[in-house]
Amino acid sequence: MAWTKRPPRTARNVMMDLLSRRDHSEKELRQKLKQKEFTSEDIDKALVYAFECNLIPEPQDLAERFAHFLHRQKKGHLSINQTLKKKGLPPVALDYDLEKEKALQALEIKLRGRELSELDRDQKGKLGRFLQARGYPLDVIRAVLYSKS
Repeated sequence: MAWTKRPPRTARNVMMDLLSRRDHSEKELRQKLKQKEFTSEDIDKALVYAFECNLIPEPQDLAERFAHFLHRQKKGHLSINQTLKKKGLPPVALDYDLEKEKALQALEIKLRGRELSELDRDQKGKLGRFLQARGYPLDVIRAVLYSKS
């Protein structure tokens, strides 16, 4: 078997390797290429190439994809928007019903068959802190934990 020679390590090639694994925002690519100690000029040239070839998705589309992935992990709205901000992407809108549904699903897993109505105030407080750590807004947490339904 003949081994082919590896292409030179340029900012463009490293960027292409990164994009072949998953979609990245412009901010993420800049950070990762800077960590690999490429010059700002080389990074700019690589990003111009990526934009010309439509290799980087629109920020709103990319934000929606990342948000969908984080929704499946039962992350809350606040956590999702914080992650998107770190990636340099726009925030997504709050869907109150979806947040309540995800919070209830996360609680079902946490409760392991017990009923929410059986819990005392301290136990509900602990569950509230759990949901808060997962990034759910306080009004959603209150609605899920203290609703009369």
